[in-house]
Amino acid sequence: MSLARAILAELDNDALAELAERLAPLLAERLRTEPVDDDRRWMSTKEATAYLGIPTSSLHKLTAAREIPFEQDGPGCRCWFRRDELDRWRRGERQSSSLHRVA
Repeated sequence: MSLARAILAELDNDALAELAERLAPLLAERLRTEPVDDDRRWMSTKEATAYLGIPTSSLHKLTAAREIPFEQDGPGCRCWFRRDELDRWRRGERQSSSLHRVA
């Protein structure tokens, strides 16, 4: 067992919480990347169903009927969704730019 593991094994929850609080700014700085526009990031089917609050089967029916904006790499490939497009769809705004686009 390494020294770090031995030390961590001896820490109680309070000590671990203090360590996490002290490390958080350092880790945030190291992990910092260019900010991603959350509205434009790709979401998987699982993420999209959670975001929309609908069952996966309902989302599959909507994509099969081409009633919801999505993209996929080719026929039978995974579907991908963007939050801003799902928001427009939810409000009843149809945008044909990425509606069922297959690359």
